[in-house]
Amino acid sequence: MKKFNKTTRKKWSWGHCGYYNKIWCDSSWELAFLVYNCDHNIPTKRNLKGFSYTFYNKKHKFYPDFIVNDTYIEIKGKMSRKDKSKIKQFKLPLIVIGEKEIQQYLNYVKEKHGDKFFEILYK
Repeated sequence: MKKFNKTTRKKWSWGHCGYYNKIWCDSSWELAFLVYNCDHNIPTKRNLKGFSYTFYNKKHKFYPDFIVNDTYIEIKGKMSRKDKSKIKQFKLPLIVIGEKEIQQYLNYVKEKHGDKFFEILYK
């Protein structure tokens, strides 16, 4: 189970999460994306702003993962109906990086740091 802290946009989970360059990552996929961007001087920051959306007549908040050049980035593995709904309702520029798109970032980081890059890079 994940516990959410709205102040820091930090989730506590059992997965591979931690800080890299003082930016919190919820997963190894987010870490790979962030490492690639840092290594290529692409300014990336953690998004802390929540956006309202409605799913089955209930209000929810959507926190895309990162902001790069005024575009929100959501790194997403499997897409649920709820995920599709919140993405469809999002009105600002948004790029969703899924399983296919994340491979270039994972390949880069694994080549540079090995398969267990998350053990080395999280500080």
